[in-house]
Amino acid sequence: MSSFGNMNISEKCGMEREYEEMNINNSDVKAEREYMDIQRRRTPQNTDGWIYYQSSIYFISSKIKSWDESRRYCTEKGADLIIINSREEQDFVKKISADAKVWIGLTDSDVEGIWKWVDGSTLTSG
Repeated sequence: MSSFGNMNISEKCGMEREYEEMNINNSDVKAEREYMDIQRRRTPQNTDGWIYYQSSIYFISSKIKSWDESRRYCTEKGADLIIINSREEQDFVKKISADAKVWIGLTDSDVEGIWKWVDGSTLTSG
């Protein structure tokens, strides 16, 4: 007789629940992995300026452009200027941009002095 057969109903239910949770977690991991693979395939290969980081693709142009020109370039590529969501992402952007001047997706063009990200969200700290 197997050791599974010697378990009481409560133990069997607990193991079945753990098994189901592991399957759900495994499905989540597989879905995230597939998403990341798709994102990597979308990243232009051997193209200067393209950087993949935490499920996002960043581009730093070697050409000098205005904020408006840079945003237009991004939107033509199906993207937008960066919205910095965390201190970690801010540090990452500082690191990859080194001494280069870069534009971020923050503007006060609607109302002078009221800063908003390009997605319409407000600046929460600064």
